[in-house]
Amino acid sequence: MEIQMLSCYKHKNLISLVGFCEENGENILVYEHAKHGSLDRYLSDDKLSWMQRLKISLGAARALNYLHNDVGPQHRILHRDIKSSNILLDENWQAKISDFGLSKIGPSNVEFTFLVTSVCGTFGYVDPQYVKTGILTKESDVYSFGVVLFEILCGRPALIDRYQDERRFLASVAQQSCEQDRLYEIILPSIKNEIKVNSLNIFSFVAYQCLKENRSERPTMTWIMEKLEKALELQVNSKVVGFIRVGTWGRQNGGPQNYWTFELEQGHKLQKITIDHGDDVIYSLMFTSECGGIFHTSNKAGGWAGGQTVTEVMFDSEEEIVGIKGSIGTRGSYTIISSLSFETNKRTHGPFGGTSNSMFSIPWDKGSLVGLYGFAGYYIDGIGVYLKAHEETMRIGTWGKTLPGGPQNKWSFQLGINHHLKKITIDHGDLIYSLMFTTQYRGVTYDSKKVGGWNGGDKISEVTFDWNEEINAISGTVASSRGADAGCIVISSISFVTNKKTHGPFGNVRGTPFTVPWDDGSFTGFYGLCGYYLDSIGVYLKARR
Repeated sequence: MEIQMLSCYKHKNLISLVGFCEENGENILVYEHAKHGSLDRYLSDDKLSWMQRLKISLGAARALNYLHNDVGPQHRILHRDIKSSNILLDENWQAKISDFGLSKIGPSNVEFTFLVTSVCGTFGYVDPQYVKTGILTKESDVYSFGVVLFEILCGRPALIDRYQDERRFLASVAQQSCEQDRLYEIILPSIKNEIKVNSLNIFSFVAYQCLKENRSERPTMTWIMEKLEKALELQVNSKVVGFIRVGTWGRQNGGPQNYWTFELEQGHKLQKITIDHGDDVIYSLMFTSECGGIFHTSNKAGGWAGGQTVTEVMFDSEEEIVGIKGSIGTRGSYTIISSLSFETNKRTHGPFGGTSNSMFSIPWDKGSLVGLYGFAGYYIDGIGVYLKAHEETMRIGTWGKTLPGGPQNKWSFQLGINHHLKKITIDHGDLIYSLMFTTQYRGVTYDSKKVGGWNGGDKISEVTFDWNEEINAISGTVASSRGADAGCIVISSISFVTNKKTHGPFGNVRGTPFTVPWDDGSFTGFYGLCGYYLDSIGVYLKARR
């Protein structure tokens, strides 16, 4: 089995088979040399930093994701013996999964691959459901990998024989510590001060989800890999501390040559934006900032095709951008920004280009803008903004009624620490009457107060989110109410966009559209004004650290 596995499947995070001997009773396997040996030797070693531990975890996750999803059509590999002693470390401390002697090949063209087999594995790592049923699934590997993640975080092996109670098994100790909010007590002391909070939150959440008793609640290796990449990014990336990235509107991706970014340096003020545009397209943007009487002009974003009209927007000494508006269109087969306006604390500059039906708008607090970014080529294909968070959580928006309301009209919902948004209840008809939010923490659900709906609605809809589903955008429309209470500015429709699907629209899609996307992991709540109806809505976003 070992020879078959390692001869057929190659990945940088799998140990390589150099050769083998089967002659006169001699059976020898020759592997590439992993200089640092196996991971279990370094679990409690204070010389192995948190950054190294993250990279080792991610490397092992990539190898398992390959075995589960990318080895070829119609089949996948179930390792059956994932443990820290089977993760080898090369001279660069890169993880290499080894020991395929117990592996099984199963079909991959079904949602849940399973094999009925004699139970194999290592005590302390083996999936309890596999032991109970004799049914092996890819989720059995996921369980074992979750144990390894906690070994890496806590610096102790999966099984300690000197204990004769529940402390013997790391899996049960770690689960209880997470559920009692005491995980910090069992983290390896030497790495506690290195770990950034957001990185730890993601890593520990991934490990905890892997150990779920119900196999259907365990994540896929693809999801695990993506989350560990995010944990590493949050640990490494100090450039975006205190900043929030909102967008992108328009085209969502492109090659490195298409990506553009402009960031204001400290002490610089945005003095001018140069816009090259036509009747229905923005060709290019160029930004000029000033510091100490010296002007600095950015590279031109877009404009590979050249434009028709060049407009310069000059900002006064006390003028700051507090919002952008625009619309998305097409030019041939390209998705583009067809129009753009810049709103300041004094006036609106624009629109430039030509408006389309697919509009977007994003307002923010004065003093928050620190840059713009997006995708470009012949035209400006996509645009987003960098905003500076004055506190850990930042308010973005609002959309809808802009007049200040009394204390009874203001509403706010914020996620508690480690809470997951489980459900949104929407009372709607020709407009949105009310919203109510349900969160979940350690298996217990909590309902917020109802927002709006003083006179009741027409229809109740419930949006329920999966355990690994999170909101990363909202869209909707703003219009005047009709009927007995006509003429009020309200939210007439709303949709909630997640990393999996779009829920909605609810209400009646009419009036002025709005949409705002944000990075995964940023959402912390909603706020706005309400009364008989939902009059306005904004978003709380968390600054990345």
